[in-house]
Amino acid sequence: MARFDRLAACIVLAVALFLLGSATASAARGSGHGGKPTIEREVIKDTFFDDFIFEVCGVETMTTQRETNIIKTFPDGSLKVHRKVAFTPDDPRIASERWARTDFFAADGTLTIVGLAIRLYRKGGGGTIIRDAGWVEVSDDGLVVRGPHPFLEGDPEKAEKLYC
Repeated sequence: MARFDRLAACIVLAVALFLLGSATASAARGSGHGGKPTIEREVIKDTFFDDFIFEVCGVETMTTQRETNIIKTFPDGSLKVHRKVAFTPDDPRIASERWARTDFFAADGTLTIVGLAIRLYRKGGGGTIIRDAGWVEVSDDGLVVRGPHPFLEGDPEKAEKLYC
């Protein structure tokens, strides 16, 4: 799986999960699901050539993605997704990335992210490079941010270079 622009990846996943949740919720309503959420657990472990890092940093590296998701789909079509994700490149010069957050998808399509949206860090003494935490809302009206979000609020090209 090639990794590409992180925010775009988040938005693509958000839309896919919302559409999946809407379909699942419709089926649940039709079957008398009773208002309780449907809970799914997903574990992903994948190692891949990191096209994103190659494009941004010019470095060829393999990256391991470890991800655990708990997806709750509610009868009204809303979703709650607890996500723990780590991208760890084989090349120690490249920053590792972590997410530990909960994504809330309202029935109207609004996405609210709570927790650690993204953290970039270097092992071996480099420490945290950037940490976006707090609350983010993505809706038709745009992006609303509370808390420190230097990655989301900064220049995307400069933010991408933080991986290198």
